[in-house]
Amino acid sequence: NVYSVYTIERFVRGLIEIGGQFEQQKIALGSILRDATKAEVLFGQIKSLSVVSPFQFMDLASYTKQLSAFSIPYEELYDTTKRLADISAGLGVDMSRIILAYGQVRSAAFLRGTELRQFTEAGIPLVQALADKFSILENRVVSAGEVIDKVSRKEVSFGMVQDVLWGMTNEAGQFYNMQEKLADSLYGKWSNLKDQWDILMSDIAQSN
Repeated sequence: NVYSVYTIERFVRGLIEIGGQFEQQKIALGSILRDATKAEVLFGQIKSLSVVSPFQFMDLASYTKQLSAFSIPYEELYDTTKRLADISAGLGVDMSRIILAYGQVRSAAFLRGTELRQFTEAGIPLVQALADKFSILENRVVSAGEVIDKVSRKEVSFGMVQDVLWGMTNEAGQFYNMQEKLADSLYGKWSNLKDQWDILMSDIAQSN
């Protein structure tokens, strides 16, 4: 009887803790977006992504909030989170580093040497990707050195950086659906199982 009471108590405590954490994330998103309906939709999208991603729900929610701090519109938040998470998963680096570099380029409206170094240190082949992009635009072979010169002259816009990154996560890109691919690994399956359990506990807590 004592064991049964302890088991029930532990289960209820888990419901409260996990349900409370999920509720806090939803409230935080609502506060950031200033729209409860939009927060509900984004919250659901993040939950769905977490069960097919090696990232935990709480991590994805945190990354989404970090991106929102750089004034990324609601319409772009989920897609941006997913794409940068695909890159992060493919490279095995902390997504916060990629968010910081991406957000700073967006805020400045052009690529600077600092952010280029951050992307490079994270393992993103941005210089070569930009060289390929400029080669197409200028109809000639543009070297990596020329890209560095363009960066120093502030000639690489945020839009171009975003196009290059999105090209890496589009179909046929090197990081396309990388989260789903890694979700098939042993660690990914374990992570997804944990997310599914947490979501189940959260749903039970909210419904009761």
